[in-house]
Amino acid sequence: MQKPTNTVQLHLETRPSLGIAPGALVNRDSAKRNIWCPKPEIEFDSWCNPNNPKLITYKEISKATNVLREHFPVTPLLRSRCCVQFGLEVNYKLEIFHRTGSFNERGALYTLLMLKENQRKFGVITASTGSWAMALAYYGHKLDIPVTTVLPLNTLINVVEKCKGYGATVILNGKTLAEAKNQAFIVRAESGATYLNSYDHPYAIAAAGSIGVEIMEQLPQTDAILIPVGGGGLLAGISTAVKHIKPEVLIYGIEPEKCCGFYKAMKNEHPYHIIAGRSIAGSLAISTPGHNAFHTAKPSINKMVLVNDDWISRAVLHLTEEQRFVADGAGATSLSALFGLPNILPELRGKTVVCVISGGNIDTDTLPRCIERAKAVEGRIIKMTVTLPADETTEQLKIFSTIANLGCNVRQYYTEHAWLTENDFYTIYLTLTCETRDIKHACTLKRVMERLFPNMCHFLEEPFSPIPICSCFAKKLP
Repeated sequence: MQKPTNTVQLHLETRPSLGIAPGALVNRDSAKRNIWCPKPEIEFDSWCNPNNPKLITYKEISKATNVLREHFPVTPLLRSRCCVQFGLEVNYKLEIFHRTGSFNERGALYTLLMLKENQRKFGVITASTGSWAMALAYYGHKLDIPVTTVLPLNTLINVVEKCKGYGATVILNGKTLAEAKNQAFIVRAESGATYLNSYDHPYAIAAAGSIGVEIMEQLPQTDAILIPVGGGGLLAGISTAVKHIKPEVLIYGIEPEKCCGFYKAMKNEHPYHIIAGRSIAGSLAISTPGHNAFHTAKPSINKMVLVNDDWISRAVLHLTEEQRFVADGAGATSLSALFGLPNILPELRGKTVVCVISGGNIDTDTLPRCIERAKAVEGRIIKMTVTLPADETTEQLKIFSTIANLGCNVRQYYTEHAWLTENDFYTIYLTLTCETRDIKHACTLKRVMERLFPNMCHFLEEPFSPIPICSCFAKKLP
């Protein structure tokens, strides 16, 4: 195969057994369709054959559960501190305390343990946005199995460094997971490594099902389980296990609206490729749901619910503030659906519900932005600009006094003189960011300021707009 002309030299902790020499040229621009594009037959994965999908059974899940119990303690299932607020018994199944921070450790370890000897020798390769790559790299190192991870170019630096720190060969390629996956199959064809799909490999799905087994052992009275959905492996594993143990439990798949491939697959009764948008729940941005996962999960799903990034941000904030633990966007997606409970999930009122918190790999730049966004959505952060005469310092004092008397905090403020406007030479603009208790408190601030300073206040209207509610693909409930 001819090498592409648009390459850069990376190094990457390489292994000769994978057919990548130290200092090798690695393609970093598969987004350009005219270079080094894989042939369709190269991308074939015998474990995930769309023409012959494999249905994962409870027997396989039970086997995986027994194997994993030799390596993992049962993860915590905690009752929420805010059950009254939600109007139901909310519980969290926490998969955030694994060594690499997500439920993917179950699938990574079990899949590696099930490899044959010759497969271990040639190693494994995968494409991932982060959590699966780290889990596979970590257990590959512990089991002395060579691991290559192909990550999109925009992958966080700390994810890349952790994968390398765990001993994996790291290749950065493509703008999306789909493009990274294309490159992974090219490398696989040259190296003989085994490709492992994070959300559709039968062993990964069976390992995810161990979470469902644990939930039913820890909380037998469970009425409903809310599960984050990307490629569908977690949903398939948990739903199969739970429906076998207690068929009347309701299974809800919760998916970001920007990358709703599984919802569309359910609607059209088969998986197909979509353009997945960027979301706070980045690891759920899967272009094509797993065929094994889809056909395994389909009979067990009671409802699919789409949520937007604002809801997911609120879930991240809620878990941080009220529960004192940190989840990433994908991990908090299950909880986000409960913020629209009266509209989209009224049947859960008074029920015992488990939200699967699937991961905690949120980076330190995204977390504060997520929290800030959530507070703005909830009306707890308000931005406004007040137009004032430049020499009216008493008016500025009156504004700050009014805000203080209403019990609000000024988090930030700055003044700016009018710019190149003929009649505004003596005008300044005072911009303030204020913190309030809730949307009702914010509306009080807005009303008082507009009354005391008529035609002078301009509010950023977004916090005062209604939060959209969406319930999609609601199957008839029993």
